[in-house]
Amino acid sequence: MSRSTVSVSVACTALLLAATVGCTSNTVGQHADTAPLSGTSAGKPTQNVAKTQQTWQSQEEWVLSFYKDPSLDDEAKVHHIVDHMVDMNWGTLNKISGHQSLQVIEYLYKQRAFIPSESFPHLIRASDSLDGALGESYAAIMGELFTRDKTAMTEALANTDKSNRARGIGSIAYALSYRETSAVKKEIRQWQAGQQLTAAEKEVIRALFVKLDDPY
Repeated sequence: MSRSTVSVSVACTALLLAATVGCTSNTVGQHADTAPLSGTSAGKPTQNVAKTQQTWQSQEEWVLSFYKDPSLDDEAKVHHIVDHMVDMNWGTLNKISGHQSLQVIEYLYKQRAFIPSESFPHLIRASDSLDGALGESYAAIMGELFTRDKTAMTEALANTDKSNRARGIGSIAYALSYRETSAVKKEIRQWQAGQQLTAAEKEVIRALFVKLDDPY
């Protein structure tokens, strides 16, 4: 092999090695640029740990924590409590609170003026697992709220499931049974005459009249 041929071969080999090293460097660089940072996923920061822990708290624990919070005034406290009452279990609350369920219900009754009409569905869906004094005290709240805003309560009852609707109607009828039944029905009919009720809402009133005749 001639000297010129050897020189060309050496030069080609050098160029090939340089190209290979360059390609390898670029590939590594690309991986380094695209690798996700620690604590992120697809460009999104890791979920706040404190927020995650909050989701572990049960409805009953939330209600109890708001009830005991001295930093809240009555209006804010009532709003927070009723907003977290959906599908809660009063027996569970009684257990974790050291038998304070009745105190919570009595507190809500005293502060019922702060319960907004839009929260009526929450109270209807929290009427399960109630009996004895708890049931009677809760019925008093439901009766007062119905008397205050028949339209909102009737709509809320019409738009809930059958079991909660039946419990809600039963609670209202029980509370209103302490008044003269004929007077209560007259008052409801007078209100109904000025309303454009849906079929479901009319059924709620019909069921309430039936229950008023036999509230126990």
